[in-house]
Amino acid sequence: MKNLLALFLFVYSLSFAQKSHIESKVTFSDNRTVDAKIPFIINLFDSNQIDEITISDRKVKILEVGKAIKYQPSEIQKIEFTDLKGKPRIFIYFPLESTKTLVELVYDGKKIKWVKAYTRHGYDGSTLVSDVLFKGDIRQPLSILVNNRKKLKQLMVEKPELEPLIENINYNRLKEQDLIDLLKKYDE
Repeated sequence: MKNLLALFLFVYSLSFAQKSHIESKVTFSDNRTVDAKIPFIINLFDSNQIDEITISDRKVKILEVGKAIKYQPSEIQKIEFTDLKGKPRIFIYFPLESTKTLVELVYDGKKIKWVKAYTRHGYDGSTLVSDVLFKGDIRQPLSILVNNRKKLKQLMVEKPELEPLIENINYNRLKEQDLIDLLKKYDE
């Protein structure tokens, strides 16, 4: 009964969710580029916050020439846009083991790459975010369940001078810019 009520409330809230059409530049896997609008679902409580699941879902809806066309994530190479808070965002097709969707490219350096994968929680419909660092063939997920400082030190072992910066990072209260600054220093 609880599951049915939660499902009903989720569907009900989605039916009244507002959408905002955001100008985007879409690059397809065949290198064709299109300027189009993407209908993003907007957070019910913060009208400037988009729901990233809109383009991290199984199919991506793009408004081209007045028509809504759905694409498989594998057909898209990259989507670039500025969100409602004025932040430039880039989503790329970067197949991870568990997902074959678009992921947000947060940092793309010479030695290391940081992506965020967005998925929908199966029970309550909330958005789950997975942060993953890639260094060559090494894949390092970040989460509150592992010692991220230790994992970052192992990942950046050839630059021991970064250890004091790594010690100052607190993943539970991570500010994106703190980790980006660390990754930039690592790439120097």
